[in-house]
Amino acid sequence: MVIRRFLALFFLLVFCLASAQANQILEGFTVLKGNGYAFELKAPLGWVLDDNVGNDQGLNVVFYPEESSWDKSDAVCYARVRSLDNRVSNIDQQVKDTVKAFRANGNPHVEAKFVKTITTEDASKAQVYFFTGDQFGNNEATAYVLAKGSIHFITLSARNKKAFRDALPAFDALVASYEDLTREPKFNPFHPFPHNY
Repeated sequence: MVIRRFLALFFLLVFCLASAQANQILEGFTVLKGNGYAFELKAPLGWVLDDNVGNDQGLNVVFYPEESSWDKSDAVCYARVRSLDNRVSNIDQQVKDTVKAFRANGNPHVEAKFVKTITTEDASKAQVYFFTGDQFGNNEATAYVLAKGSIHFITLSARNKKAFRDALPAFDALVASYEDLTREPKFNPFHPFPHNY
């Protein structure tokens, strides 16, 4: 079955993505790590974390509703990393590069719109953009976190507007769970041990 995911295959073919490894550490939690980065995500309530099914598409970790599957779900999420370089060194440039790539590859009506900022588990600011205009009618949201040396993005891809709207709360929860594990831990007086905030 051909999966018509909005950004997944284009990111694999067009962008210079950093090599990543995902390790499930506890049920529902995963750590994505690679050269110079490591971050944790937690599966939203009612969603499955799968660090195997997307591997043949270059996706180290994917998420989908419990009652469905990666290839049959109307809405899925995944996480990726892009190393910073002289062409893309910030989120705005990444978004423009994404739109440019889509338009050059048969999607001339793709548009990106900044929607909101989500504060994550470690107090990072994830910038959320909605992508519309895909020739297959897919809708997508991507949250970008600018880290040292790389951009981390978490994407919701849905086959229709209803599935997109229904999955947005789970997407927001997934983004909010993001924690950069390379940051120096900060002392919290309400915890007996230092944690990342």
